[in-house]
Amino acid sequence: MTMLAIGVAFVCLSCFICLTNIVNNVSWMIRKRKDPAAYKRSNIHLMSIVFSIMAYVFAKDTLGAWAFVPAIVDPATIFIFLTPVLLFRRLKKDGPQQNKP
Repeated sequence: MTMLAIGVAFVCLSCFICLTNIVNNVSWMIRKRKDPAAYKRSNIHLMSIVFSIMAYVFAKDTLGAWAFVPAIVDPATIFIFLTPVLLFRRLKKDGPQQNKP
């Protein structure tokens, strides 16, 4: 029973990180409408993945794959997986950079 409680605690932490990142992104979009020069605050990257893995380790049989739902929904995690795609697209669009003296 204690392993389940620890797993649920880690899922709650992962949900909290996910919710914090979502609120951060929504508030940035609202501020950007009012002030285009508004800066974006940092997301908390990787922590929802770490907490979801810990929840799965502690409560495998009970929580199962549901422990990874907050990490999948988290915009910071989505950004981590989309970064290589965005970088390759930008490189393809801009072309290789030439260093000229």
